[in-house]
Amino acid sequence: MGGMRVLLALLLAATLYVASLVLFPVEHIAVAGNKHLKTEEILARTRLYVGEPWLWIGAGRLQDLRQDPWVAEARLEKPRVGEVLLVLREREPFLPLADGNALATDGTLLPGGARLAKGPRVEGQGPLPVHDLLALARAYPEAIRLRYTPAGFWVETPQGVAFAPEARLLVKYAQAGGPKGRVYLYSWGVSVGP
Repeated sequence: MGGMRVLLALLLAATLYVASLVLFPVEHIAVAGNKHLKTEEILARTRLYVGEPWLWIGAGRLQDLRQDPWVAEARLEKPRVGEVLLVLREREPFLPLADGNALATDGTLLPGGARLAKGPRVEGQGPLPVHDLLALARAYPEAIRLRYTPAGFWVETPQGVAFAPEARLLVKYAQAGGPKGRVYLYSWGVSVGP
């Protein structure tokens, strides 16, 4: 008797699936919010195709797409029967890195994003101090270049260059108006050069 119920349940599921293909196929797919990622690439990664059963398309299709560093948010909407809308919010490249990548405003590393980033150029040696660089770029919106080494951080603006062994000293100094000439900041004081 139990086997018969399972067989009937499978038969009902198969009938519903075939009926959904015939009665409610996907007729139109739209993608909104993408700037960097191409629509064809997005559709391939989500495996969304015209002709699929509209009833069975769910948010599980977005798993692979959400792993992409460029995608900050993705959601699937079904505004009408037969229509699927994929809405994206991409991360914005903020700081261009010397290797051609970029840091987004939330600190995510964006492959190939340097050419799209509008922030100051970042150069450096050693591990990438993401949070320090973001704090410096926000504190010095007029900065042209940010540099980092194991010795400290440099902020280059049109008016001058400032150095500090710790980024927090430079962030605090930004409230005073930024460097004029060469400025060296230390926890015990400030040295100003021409």
